[in-house]
Amino acid sequence: MKKISTLVFIIFFIISAISAQETEISRNDALNIYIDCEWCDLSHFKENFTIVNYVRDRKVADVHIIISEMRTGGGGIEYSLFFIGQNKYEAKNDTIVFSLPADYSDDEERKSQLKHIQLGLVPYILKTPFADKLNLSIEKSEEVKDEEDPWKHWVFSTDISGYLNGDENYSNSNFWSSLSASKITKKIKFISRFHFSYNESKFEYEEDGEQKTFKSISRGYGNYTTFSYSIGDHWAIGGYFVAKMATYSNLQLQLRFLPGLEYNVFKYSEASRKQLRFLYTIGYLHNDYIDTTIYNKLHEGLFRHSLQAHFKYIINWGSINAALWRSNYLKDWKLSNTGAFVGGRVRLFKGLSLRLYGGVSFPRDQIQLSKSELSTEDILLRQHELQSNYSFWANFGFSYTIGSIYNNIVNPRFDE
Repeated sequence: MKKISTLVFIIFFIISAISAQETEISRNDALNIYIDCEWCDLSHFKENFTIVNYVRDRKVADVHIIISEMRTGGGGIEYSLFFIGQNKYEAKNDTIVFSLPADYSDDEERKSQLKHIQLGLVPYILKTPFADKLNLSIEKSEEVKDEEDPWKHWVFSTDISGYLNGDENYSNSNFWSSLSASKITKKIKFISRFHFSYNESKFEYEEDGEQKTFKSISRGYGNYTTFSYSIGDHWAIGGYFVAKMATYSNLQLQLRFLPGLEYNVFKYSEASRKQLRFLYTIGYLHNDYIDTTIYNKLHEGLFRHSLQAHFKYIINWGSINAALWRSNYLKDWKLSNTGAFVGGRVRLFKGLSLRLYGGVSFPRDQIQLSKSELSTEDILLRQHELQSNYSFWANFGFSYTIGSIYNNIVNPRFDE
């Protein structure tokens, strides 16, 4: 019995040693990948796909995987996975595009993402020692038949949300609801969205020994509709229709109809990775105001046009989004609005990245401003729009990381 136990121990030791050696060899020779995706669940990938090395620096990766997304007509998401070979895999590139429905859970999304990452990496893994461990498995399924869509690509959705916060001296309530209808195909795009918002703030304070209460309310509702029709790979025609009410902007009712023409330098089929679009619109606006404006108007109709340029580019060194726009009323070209936006992430060199998002605008077309004198409380609480020659916002930051290039371990203990 003792001899048998000793023999079993020796066999177990040999198997463990061989397994450890194979693991070490496999890990050293495993594929180094860099997943370029800020919102992906990398912990899930590391736990369920262990035959690759997850590295922190794209330059030491054998494969750089860029993941981008675009919203589909049905409310789901279309993912584009760009596989960029580096080092000995240079020039071995590929792209995988797939879509997920709107009702997919977070778990279903990350599982599908990982599945397509694994499929895209097969040609690269075939060049590693793990090639012998790959197996092809095809699920049995009935023949796929084209079924007629009873909804004809129409999608309807609604959203109701609220937010409450406060303390003994202050309370704030914010409610938002929307209803939308859309139909999106390769040729046409129609989206119509109705919305309603209500915001109330209440302050309790003491003045001259007397308890006082100040309440501020703002509300808005309206409809935003856009339509476009594709003309080939680069052109589209369409327009916007807007109807809205907003106490903040002194609008009892605004109606806007703006037909337009758009040209994309790149093909629309490449929009998930690169865009350079120029959009021109021209149309009519009618405004009914709550209070008399600074131009002594309670009602007016105006013609307006605008030109916009939108740029998007995703590449292995980072991504960038930018926009420029200029609009003005035809009756007076000095009544204009000019602005710009830029945002993106750039890897300057190993371990150092720059994040930059910001915009600026010069609103010289505030014809709707109320002539009435505003209270100090309304001004401080920003309950009404004020005249301003410019507005801006910015968000920027640097990140720098040094140390081990490998990042394969997941340890959730003491996570907060």
